[in-house]
Amino acid sequence: MKIGVSFAAVAGIALFSNQAKAALYPSSTNPRTDMLDVSSWQANLSASDYQNLANNGVKAVTIKASEGTGYINPYLSQQVQYAQNAGLSINFYHFVHFTSQSAAKQEAQNFITAVQQVTDSKNVVMVADFESSELGGLSKAANNANLAAFDQTLNQAGYNKTDLYTMSSWLGSKIDTNDQNKGWIANWPGTPTGNKYPDANAWQWASDYRFPGENLNLDISQLNNDFYLGSAGTSSNHTSSDTNDSSSSTNSDSSSSSTTDNSNSDSSTGTDGTAVIVPGPPASKSQYSATRSKSVKLIWRKSMGRYAFHTLKGARYSKHMGIRYGYNEDLPNVTWYTDAHQKLYKKNTGHYAIYYHVRSHDNAHGGWIWRGYLTRGINPNQN
Repeated sequence: MKIGVSFAAVAGIALFSNQAKAALYPSSTNPRTDMLDVSSWQANLSASDYQNLANNGVKAVTIKASEGTGYINPYLSQQVQYAQNAGLSINFYHFVHFTSQSAAKQEAQNFITAVQQVTDSKNVVMVADFESSELGGLSKAANNANLAAFDQTLNQAGYNKTDLYTMSSWLGSKIDTNDQNKGWIANWPGTPTGNKYPDANAWQWASDYRFPGENLNLDISQLNNDFYLGSAGTSSNHTSSDTNDSSSSTNSDSSSSSTTDNSNSDSSTGTDGTAVIVPGPPASKSQYSATRSKSVKLIWRKSMGRYAFHTLKGARYSKHMGIRYGYNEDLPNVTWYTDAHQKLYKKNTGHYAIYYHVRSHDNAHGGWIWRGYLTRGINPNQN
């Protein structure tokens, strides 16, 4: 993570980086690029950049929400929107400075305030970024107690998914992981490979990874489980449209204030009130097609009841069909649950089609599927 000595002033220097390294580029020997973390220092990443990252294997993004007792990331809303539009799971981190339990509680309140500005969901991972220099002067027992007070405040506010980010050299000497915080451990080998810290939730293996098509070195992590997946992005009060114009940007939340759209509409900017949560599929399985997007016209989009379906046919798409998230045959054991449906006019055939918006039971996958591919009922092979 990119941190600062005095909040955001010099936040581009990592505390435990001994020296600058040349950028790491994609290699078959690299660990996976499951999760990205960003702060205001990556504010120049555009919506199309986030889609490119998803196409290159990123499944989740953990965004700096706050620091200390007063700082809130001014680009938080924008970064949440862009990541959400790219189908990434959304999580948040707070850069901690607390050296007492009372300070830990105050910082937790700042964290809560920041996150509540962009989502009402509590199904997000709330991470304590534990690396500031003043923490190194405390005993492990004191740090553990302070972190417990921080997590307790989050839990009392309804945030029960917490984790600890720290450097490997501090693990067990300055701070401990536990059953609640299994850990997101930073260790950046010169030639990363394999799977370090398999008992932790995640391993951050590089701070200088360069994705294809990007000119910025980024922090990247490999996930050991699905703890950081399936998190909600923006809530209904902050939902941004899943549009196909990936070059558009905004620094504010969406103007949508309705949780569901029950009216008929022929507007391509209508919202269904849902947050499509889809880990970015491999590049070979993902496709953006302007031609496909322009070939359909929205007739109406409405919320609907929760019904169970399964399928091995077709694919899952963004609501305007521009982005293909993945093929359904790749998830043979999933039961899909509906929450919305839409009617599209297909200009090239002159026919109409009904698509259902679906989610997996754990919210880790979702998208729009043509109704004709869906078979009613619980998947008998569901894990």
